[in-house]
Amino acid sequence: MRIALVLLLCSLPFCSALADTVQLAASELHLRRLTVRDGLPSAYINRILQRHDGFIWIATKGGLSLFDGKNFSNYQIETDIGLISNDVMSLLEDQLQQLWVGTVRGLFLFDENQQQFKHVPLMAVAPAVLYLFQDPTLGLWVGTDQGLFRLAEDGSVVQHYASDLEVKVVLSYAGKLWLGNKQGLFVVDPVTGDTTAVELEGGADVDVRQQRIFDALVIGDRFYLATDGDGLLSFDPATGQVVRQWLKTDGLKSNSIWSLATQGETLWIGYFYNGISGLSLKYEKIEHYQHHAQIQYSLPHDNISQLYMDNLQQLWIATTNGLAIANLSDQAIRHIGEYQQISNKHIWSLALDANNLWFGSENGLNLYDLQQHKLTVYNSGDAPGQLPRTVIWGMHVLADEILLATNLGLLVFSPDTAQVRSWPSPPWHKTGRASALYSLRQHQQQLLMGYYGGYFAVYDLASQQYLLHSQIDHADYITDMLPLAKGYLIATDNGLFQLDDGKLTALAEQLPELAAQPLHITSLLQVDKQIWASTQDHGLLVLKQYQTQWQLIKQLTDRDGLPENQLRALAMSPDGRVWLTGMKTLSEINPANLHVRRLSRHLHWLDMEFHANASLKQISNLQAFGGNQGLIFFQQDALVDNAAFPPLHLTAAQLMTEQIVVNNNQLTIPPEASYYAFQFAALDYFSPERIRYQYQLQPLMNDWQPMLSNQLSLSGLSYDDYVLKVRSTNADGLWSEQSTDIQLTLTAPWYLTRVAKWLYALGIMSLLMLALWSLLWRLSALKRVANHDALTHLPNRRYFKHELQRRLQQSRSSQHQLALMFFDLNHFKQLNDSCGHEAGDQLLIQVAGRLTHAIRETDFAARLAGDEFVVILSHIKHQPELDTTVKRISESLCQEYQLAPETRLKLSCSIGISIFNNGNQVNADTLLSQADQAMYISKQQQQPWCYYQLDE
Repeated sequence: MRIALVLLLCSLPFCSALADTVQLAASELHLRRLTVRDGLPSAYINRILQRHDGFIWIATKGGLSLFDGKNFSNYQIETDIGLISNDVMSLLEDQLQQLWVGTVRGLFLFDENQQQFKHVPLMAVAPAVLYLFQDPTLGLWVGTDQGLFRLAEDGSVVQHYASDLEVKVVLSYAGKLWLGNKQGLFVVDPVTGDTTAVELEGGADVDVRQQRIFDALVIGDRFYLATDGDGLLSFDPATGQVVRQWLKTDGLKSNSIWSLATQGETLWIGYFYNGISGLSLKYEKIEHYQHHAQIQYSLPHDNISQLYMDNLQQLWIATTNGLAIANLSDQAIRHIGEYQQISNKHIWSLALDANNLWFGSENGLNLYDLQQHKLTVYNSGDAPGQLPRTVIWGMHVLADEILLATNLGLLVFSPDTAQVRSWPSPPWHKTGRASALYSLRQHQQQLLMGYYGGYFAVYDLASQQYLLHSQIDHADYITDMLPLAKGYLIATDNGLFQLDDGKLTALAEQLPELAAQPLHITSLLQVDKQIWASTQDHGLLVLKQYQTQWQLIKQLTDRDGLPENQLRALAMSPDGRVWLTGMKTLSEINPANLHVRRLSRHLHWLDMEFHANASLKQISNLQAFGGNQGLIFFQQDALVDNAAFPPLHLTAAQLMTEQIVVNNNQLTIPPEASYYAFQFAALDYFSPERIRYQYQLQPLMNDWQPMLSNQLSLSGLSYDDYVLKVRSTNADGLWSEQSTDIQLTLTAPWYLTRVAKWLYALGIMSLLMLALWSLLWRLSALKRVANHDALTHLPNRRYFKHELQRRLQQSRSSQHQLALMFFDLNHFKQLNDSCGHEAGDQLLIQVAGRLTHAIRETDFAARLAGDEFVVILSHIKHQPELDTTVKRISESLCQEYQLAPETRLKLSCSIGISIFNNGNQVNADTLLSQADQAMYISKQQQQPWCYYQLDE
């Protein structure tokens, strides 16, 4: 007994030496830090303001900056008289949405359209503007180092109060103004201008000594005053008494407070040099948050210059060394990582034991007490019985011991003694060689174990012996396993297998969908009667077994709402919801409808790559996941379902090389601008890198086109009116149904305007008409040349034959007579020989002229050749009509001709006439031949004309 007691006493220091205990904070703030490296003009932040459009304006010692979540646009405070001051102390947006800027050298009004600052004179020598305030009656008040100024709407000074006071803060309450400064609290009557000092006194537990006020808030009927040296004061303006004082002895980190902000029932306190605190006014519970040199999501500095709550209740923290933003809903997630002194930042396995969360790393075991917030670290080492140096791939709580799946096989860890012993070796184990164990599960009295090398074993806890074991060829290791109604489902890095009664079957043999893709299964989960299997590259498989047959119910991928296809771990909460980690994402799935709720936005502050085996195997209200940056955990209902979309704005526009301002989302682009670029911003202040953008350019492109970033360049568009539509996702990757629309009007040059186009069209039509007329005229001329005699301009033989054929056809159809006159000029050859060819030509011309005037309008005259002419007489009704016509033509031709001034000639001609009628139905050639014969008879008989007789 004495020896045992000595051994026990000796072992206690040894056990404590094997474990380190660290007290952790009960809550965390997860901040996004911003510094000059991100674009801030100065790391010293004075003021923060969110305007009506959601943009954040930041006043610094190096100038004013506009922040859209991704980019900073910095402004220099310049006027027409040059640079005034870049030390911006205060900001205010008034009811008219005008931006007022206070600097150490005066007050300025920002012109949005001109992007310029207008100086607002307060007095001859510009004072430092420390505070800007607008009361409920729309009065604009300016607190300076030389008193308080009241301004009219046009910016002119109405009244100057308390010129001997430096005004740090202004409050409006009960029709009076309250001023806070380094001398204390003062009340001002805005009508009379009387200023009265207020003594900050209270009960016996109130001890206000310095009365140096740096910030103040009105909450209900109380003032909360931030002081330098007197802590936090709760002041009742109705009684003029301090009703509560918080000091360092009451839990504050310091008695020197610089700034205050409120969110619900929490008052946020910013200290001079001690970070920030959250004070629950209801429970008076205080949580502290400070800068940590290694933790990137901690405060950038402990010297707080302002706390600001935006319209989404996001906390902005201005410090003298950078800016930080906190989404207070993310406090629901706790993180334990490398700088909380865990054994190693790579967490591979988890287990829950009552209020204790166990997690294994690459170099030791860790225990976190969920109620006491204490971290116990069991470091690995080489001492006998100490936790060996090995990766803990899996773990399971068994009674009062922890089973550890390691590269050295299955180990049993005792929390009471911090000692480790080995589990019985599997049947295939060879002496001197470790059986590396990766996965571990308990089902009733059976322990399921998956090893490297593709080995699977079942150990019976009751009989303490191995019931069965099997090896899967072509598998490097067993990733997970589940019991089935008959046998076991085994997940490997090379697919799924069912082991039943010693027979091993690949599910790919029953499911061709699985055979078509190499599947690395990372985790298994039984969801009601279904089996869910996460894969390394192919999304989530939802399987179900019907008797002996397997069916793939659904393969869920990023096309179905998953944030990615590279999945890691599965877990389940008591209400049936399934939790899923990807390589860098966190999601929740409703098994009833397979709806995916993306939750990665809550992890904007942590660059975590999750590990496949690092989740809780048992169903629990607590969800915990491990990875390469430690461990995160949260309660199942703690993450707010907020799928809101950040407002999307056009932040910059450029025509060619010139930056321009776009008003009312309408832009007219001049004709000389062939290149135009736009920059947009979805105002997500935590995860702007997760935001994606798409655009349409209607009516040219009506389908959504991807944008490579938040910038879009266009060029080469035709002159027209367009609507540029741009939409974005939220941080969870969901597309908004709303778009930001920009009306674009591309103005054409004067020579391409609509009027010019009409003139061009009219000119072209005129030219075409002229060309057509010219072509028709030329065709007509060519036709006339081809069908008319060049000398007399009468139709020629070709035209005559065509016309005769046509008229004969008409006569046959109409039963009308037609006569053909054929004549030549008597003694024309002698005339040519005696008077010359010119005289002959002149004679022929005059004959043609007389002939044209002598015939009727319905008749047709032509010159066949030489002195031979023909006339077609249509529609001859009776012989007397024909005789009269022939006589008139003959007499017209046989008159005297004036060939020259001194040359006169009386001419005769011989005319032969053939008639086409019912009795003489001949063709054109025959009819012409008949008329020719009759002409020769006329010439022989020396008669003026002669009719062709059928009996001749």
